[in-house]
Amino acid sequence: MAHILIVDDLEQNLYLLEVLLKGHGYAVETAVNGTSALQKAKANPPSMIISDILMPVMDGFTLCRQWKADNQLKHIPFIFYTATYTDPQDRAFALSLGADKFLIKPLEPEQLIAVLHEIEQEQEQEPQGASPKPVVEETTYFKQYNETLIRKLEKKMMDLERANRRLQTLYQVSMKLAAIQPQKDLISQALKAVVEIVGYTYAEFFAYDAQTKIFTLQVAVGQDQETQADAACGQERNLVGLSEQQREPLIITDARIDPRWIPENIPVQSLLSVPVIYKERFIGMISFLSAKRDAFTEEDGRNAMTLANNIAVAIENARLYEEQQEYSTRLEAEVATRTAELTTALEKAQAADRLKSQFVSDVNHELRTPLSNIKLYLNLLDRGSSANRLRYLDILNRETGRLQRLIEDMLDLSRLDADKTPANLEPVDLNALIGSLVLERGGLAADNNLTLDFESNETIPPVLADQQLIFQVLTNLLINAINYTQSGDAITLHTDTTQKGGEIWVTASITDTGPGISSEDLPHLFERFYRGQAGRKSNAPGSGLGLAICQEIIERHSGLINVTSRVNGGSTFTLYLPIARA
Repeated sequence: MAHILIVDDLEQNLYLLEVLLKGHGYAVETAVNGTSALQKAKANPPSMIISDILMPVMDGFTLCRQWKADNQLKHIPFIFYTATYTDPQDRAFALSLGADKFLIKPLEPEQLIAVLHEIEQEQEQEPQGASPKPVVEETTYFKQYNETLIRKLEKKMMDLERANRRLQTLYQVSMKLAAIQPQKDLISQALKAVVEIVGYTYAEFFAYDAQTKIFTLQVAVGQDQETQADAACGQERNLVGLSEQQREPLIITDARIDPRWIPENIPVQSLLSVPVIYKERFIGMISFLSAKRDAFTEEDGRNAMTLANNIAVAIENARLYEEQQEYSTRLEAEVATRTAELTTALEKAQAADRLKSQFVSDVNHELRTPLSNIKLYLNLLDRGSSANRLRYLDILNRETGRLQRLIEDMLDLSRLDADKTPANLEPVDLNALIGSLVLERGGLAADNNLTLDFESNETIPPVLADQQLIFQVLTNLLINAINYTQSGDAITLHTDTTQKGGEIWVTASITDTGPGISSEDLPHLFERFYRGQAGRKSNAPGSGLGLAICQEIIERHSGLINVTSRVNGGSTFTLYLPIARA
């Protein structure tokens, strides 16, 4: 039985595909992102993998790249199945990564199963030990990957532009067809114009509620409040109800003798009533009333019906316009949010790419330098004069220590990322801890002709901390200070308490007299792989990981770490740690 690994971050997609494949006899395993898929595949290699592209943590392109680079997995067929990346360029990029198939969702179940059978047959017919498809080089991959992201962003921007252009066109057309205004004002102005021009006595508009089947007098022209109350014949058994039933003009030539006309205390002799209908939906009724008998003709009825139809369209336009405005606002907000998200994601991806390149360069340099020195002095130790042996051994010891620190930093960061470095919190005497640090690193400071001054506040309470992790942070900060402080100067360690954010904190600070940190570097100082100008210009060792590790450790203590500095004026790093409560 073939074993297929499905990768998709949408649960419903995983479920539907899993049901389909199991129904055709396949064993199925699922993963919600590329990272999870790699872990599961290495633990239990599948017969083939079907992966989406747009996923969190690790997307499909990156997964395919790593899949085809893995000796254990690269011979296993890789199938892209996507509904987002559908351009020919996306297909070409996917296949350049070594993908065996590029399928666009949705496929008919029979089509998908046929493709899987085809791949299985190709696998059976493929000679054993055949080489996998060649994949693009690293630089080409990152270039094409960024181009794909930018192309997707440009497509979203074009979609946004088309949507805005469509909405703008709709808005301009609606403005030309009719002046949009509140429904009641629109009807009132129309009826008032008719009454004034034609000479009718009164005009009314009754709005109809389809649920209650009740007519409500909404607009009355030519009447005072008292007359309106008497004339509001808003029941189905009255004339308005009859108009709704017949859905055509209704003319009452003499209201005094017609039994359908109930009010008797208003000066009305004749009446014309027309329904207001929009696409078979009854909106309401318009009534024109006159103090004269036989004031309305059939022609008046047809004209009133035309007016009612125009008012119906105007009412609907007003309603649609309001909905359109709401939709436009929502759409613009959603598009603006999405655009901002895509822009931020692109900027982060580009920044991450730059940091990764810088990190690779830094690590390469940091590894190459001690390894080269170790190789050189081992050769000198073997062939050089015996008088220099102690000096050579000292240099070898220093370079191996430098190499060890770099590797330890990378391992520390890896353990923190994997959450394998739990903080065992307990009350810790910070003064005693720093005292131990000064004793341990005093020799290193003396070797560099530096003085360590410890100014302790003996009244500080114990902090809630993992002693080993906090000692690691303090050691890292002190070694940095030693590396960047000129010979003959002093480094000051200080403990105290302070109030910040409404809470009492215990602080530990380390102040040096080094070259300081520029304002451009300060905001990025605790970012991974970041090395400031001073670090890049000096010969001080470092990979840009130490301060990032310090910050992550302090955050696990619910504490804070900050730095104050000025160029050529030294730097002060301060830890804020919570008090151990009794």
